[in-house]
Amino acid sequence: MKTRRFLSLVLSLALAIPLAVAAPASAADLTYDVPGGKIYFDANTGAITDSDKTITEAVIPSQIYGVTVTAIEGRAFLSCTELASLTIPNTVTSIGKEAFSGCTALTSVVIPNSVTEMGSDVFHGCTGLTSATIGSGLPGLAPGIFSGCRSLSGVTIPSNITYIDTEAFFNCKALTSITIPSSVTAIGGKAFSGSGLTSIYLPDSVTTFLGKTFENCTSLTSARLPGTLDKVPVTMFSGCSQLTDIVIPDGVTEIGAWSFQFCPNLKSITIPASVERVGDWAFRSSEGLTDVYYGGTAMDWSQIEVRPVNNSLLSATIHFAEPVAGFTDVTSNDYYAQAVQWAVDRGVTTGTGANTFSPANTVTRAEAVTFLWRAAGSPEPASAASPFTDVTDPGAYYYKAVLWAAGQGITGGVGGGAFGLTATLSYDQIFTFLCRAAGGSAGGSDWSAAAVNWAVQNGLTDGLTYSASAACPRSDVVYCLWKQMA
Repeated sequence: MKTRRFLSLVLSLALAIPLAVAAPASAADLTYDVPGGKIYFDANTGAITDSDKTITEAVIPSQIYGVTVTAIEGRAFLSCTELASLTIPNTVTSIGKEAFSGCTALTSVVIPNSVTEMGSDVFHGCTGLTSATIGSGLPGLAPGIFSGCRSLSGVTIPSNITYIDTEAFFNCKALTSITIPSSVTAIGGKAFSGSGLTSIYLPDSVTTFLGKTFENCTSLTSARLPGTLDKVPVTMFSGCSQLTDIVIPDGVTEIGAWSFQFCPNLKSITIPASVERVGDWAFRSSEGLTDVYYGGTAMDWSQIEVRPVNNSLLSATIHFAEPVAGFTDVTSNDYYAQAVQWAVDRGVTTGTGANTFSPANTVTRAEAVTFLWRAAGSPEPASAASPFTDVTDPGAYYYKAVLWAAGQGITGGVGGGAFGLTATLSYDQIFTFLCRAAGGSAGGSDWSAAAVNWAVQNGLTDGLTYSASAACPRSDVVYCLWKQMA
């Protein structure tokens, strides 16, 4: 019996020896092998702390030595120039400052939904990075997150993001387009400065800018500013050498200093009557400016404080506004002016009041189909029976329009037997209605892209700055109808 106990004890000690040798001396100094070297882990904090500069691939596990990996410390992978592949586990909740900065061989990255905190410049200078998937756990995009990622061409911003911080996409030369969701309320300084954007649609949710937002975006040709803007920030479009025209929304009271300096191809600008001040050098070296479409009278224009070095603005031809179709909120200088006059003449709409058109108002699906039906001549539907559970009142203004559209294959509703009368109309939906009304095809899982492509090919988007999924205002619904059906 004693012999058996002795042998058991010896065997237990023998088995314990390799484990004691393999385990690191300190819980704060653990290592984990990856191709090309090691990554370093602190079991006390659950954080990746460092890595060998020679690593080529990092599939970070959710646990190391049984301890959950919850963080990647600042500069943990700084200048790992041979790191070409990275996997971050969904146990990680925070990533520190410059964690992957200078990883020039990295081509793609997925930030899991578990990440809720991120330091600045996390992927700064990752010049080989072409695509990035951002998780929904982050409240916003940290300063410099993709700054200097000159090859980055594909990135999707989640719909919960509320801010895009300073230099988030600074000098992202390959980034030609990006969709800013309507959850975003603030955009930091130089957020897109030096990027390759060709156009930008800024939703009305954005109320705060910190200046130099699109400075030196030399490929930018058009920009839609939010209707909630009260001031064009300083240096916002400075150096945008390909920008050709811009519409300043109603409500803006000041055009900030240097806003449009060094924009030699800027030929026209629409300025609302609400503007009271034009800042110093706002239009410096923008000699191509020939036409200013002003929303007020000559007397109103003379009251604007125009600061020094704005000769380009002062030497341009000023076109003073005249009301259109009897509406006080639509003037001859608006890009949709002809469309509104056509819509009134055709009986498509009589406006929202005795003398108002409300161009910025959103449009419901019921209103949009009614506009389309009236533009088509108000034809009788083939059937008097409604195929939709929410279209039941024969006396409703939209009843015949919806039945006609359904009979023509223009719409099949929103699913579940409903038409979606009060749902807000988006740009891709009005494009779809018009495409199908013209005999085109826009269906299946990729219906939105098909509708947008059709609209582009048929010239409906000429003169528009839009985002496919954004709400389409009354001005642009009528504009698209006019472009297609006038």
